[in-house]
Parts: sequence; C-alpha cells; structure tokens
Amino acid sequence: MPYTIKTNLLLQAVADETVILDPITGNYYTLDTVGTRMVELLQETGSIDAVVAGIVAEYESVDTIVRSDLQELLEAMAEHGLVEKTAT
Repeated sequence: MPYTIKTNLLLQAVADETVILDPITGNYYTLDTVGTRMVELLQETGSIDAVVAGIVAEYESVDTIVRSDLQELLEAMAEHGLVEKTAT
C-alpha cells in the first residue's frame, strides 16, 4: 500500500539519528541512518519501488529485506500519525 509522508513534519538530525516531529500533534519518531535515508528517498521520489532500489544500491542489500524493513518502518510511522496510507 502506498504511503505519503505528512508535509508539516520537522526533521532534525541528532548524532547518528534523525528525529521526526509533528508539531501539531506532538508525535515524534526516531530513525537510524538507513531509516532516515528511506524517508529522504520517499520524500524525493514518492515511490516505494524507488526507495527499495535506492537502498539496495546504496547499502548493497537484498530487495526483499529492504522492502520488508521499509514496510515495517512505514507501518510504525503510520501508527504514530507521521505518514498516511493512500489509496492505490
């Protein structure tokens, strides 16, 4: 299922992590470096497939693992109200 990252979020790098904050709700989420890159690519491309391809290329990983990790990340962020599931 496609996801859209909310446009009002604030992202701040802190050491080796990125903190995402929704200033309206106060919800926040912390990402490691790979999670941060996944979010950046999703913001840039809007495409799950492009994010997976980018992470596979940058980190020399396996497509199925990256896709699973990305899905898990997006579901967790959706639970925190930081991304929205969109209709296909």
